[in-house]
Amino acid sequence: MLRLATSRLPGPSIPLLRQAVLGIQGVAGCWGALALHKAHLGPLALDPLNACWIMLWTLTLITCRRHVGPIGETLGGLGLLCHDAALALFCFLLCLAEAAHQKNRAKNEQPFQNWRLGLLAPAGCLLAILPDFPALSFLAPAAGLATLPAFAEMPLLAYALFVPPLIQEQSAFWPVALILLGSGLCLFQRVERTLEYWPVLLLGLMLCARENGLADTALAGGEAMILALALQGLDSRNSVFQTPLPPLAGFLPFWLGLHVINGLSSLSPAWTAGAVILSLLLGLLMVRGWLAIWRHFTQAVIVHDHRLLTTVTAGLCLSICPGLLLGILHDTALDLAGAGPDVWRAWPIWSVAGGDGCFWYPALVFLIPALIAPAFVTYLPP
Repeated sequence: MLRLATSRLPGPSIPLLRQAVLGIQGVAGCWGALALHKAHLGPLALDPLNACWIMLWTLTLITCRRHVGPIGETLGGLGLLCHDAALALFCFLLCLAEAAHQKNRAKNEQPFQNWRLGLLAPAGCLLAILPDFPALSFLAPAAGLATLPAFAEMPLLAYALFVPPLIQEQSAFWPVALILLGSGLCLFQRVERTLEYWPVLLLGLMLCARENGLADTALAGGEAMILALALQGLDSRNSVFQTPLPPLAGFLPFWLGLHVINGLSSLSPAWTAGAVILSLLLGLLMVRGWLAIWRHFTQAVIVHDHRLLTTVTAGLCLSICPGLLLGILHDTALDLAGAGPDVWRAWPIWSVAGGDGCFWYPALVFLIPALIAPAFVTYLPP
């Protein structure tokens, strides 16, 4: 609200004040993520999951080129704090309307596609009536998932709608459906959009591990999804950090995803063939991710502004010490995994939790390029 109030005020110190208020919002998100109790204020609630959304939303506003105005920033934050899906969707729709207005004013931006808004209409109506019809609550994940294409530029808002009802569902349908849906969207879309729906596949893997009682494995899947969403919030001009190549931050969700697949393969012989297929799929997605980032990197026009340094700093922090973010959001990852606090062994700044394979990440992530680079450098011409 303070950022909205100061958006129209003149003066050279106003941008600094707005950034300070945004920093306070990030501190509040950290407090909500680390606190052991929930805070309620009318229709608003601050728990570890909502605090995670607030943290990632703050990271997006700090590092990314503004795709929403001050009204959208405020309504997006308020919607992420609402525990009622209908009220949250109302805030998100106003945020989406302002983003569409900003796109129409920008000549270099493509307008919103009509099919995305057409898919949003029935999904929004269904989310609005579900509180009055508890018998239809099983449709909440599908309705929330249908909002994802409309919020493609702000995917965090859609995940805030359909992740909570997914966690409450106790069935094997949604984990398998999300794996198939995420795999299909990542494989059969254009190469440039390979990583756009990558968190959907990670969410499905995490839910599979959660349903089968694999706490460490599910924790790794939750951390992978959180990191993937954080990387999507970075500025597109610095998408190099999303590259699935060690030691960049984009490699870590693939590493954690492979750890989840290996954990599922050890569950029972029925998962052996599926784990092999998913491992090959993961490798194919990595190659497509390399191509997507490379094409974007060769065509991008770098424009220097005050957010560029912030984005580079955030990307380096996520690459060098990913445990710094995951340590703050570990309660959220535990809630997503359905695991108790005993699974969280420590606060690993340079490492990540989620099983012994994840703890090896810091050592191997810098060793892999050192082993691979000589094989390519030897054959390069002078």
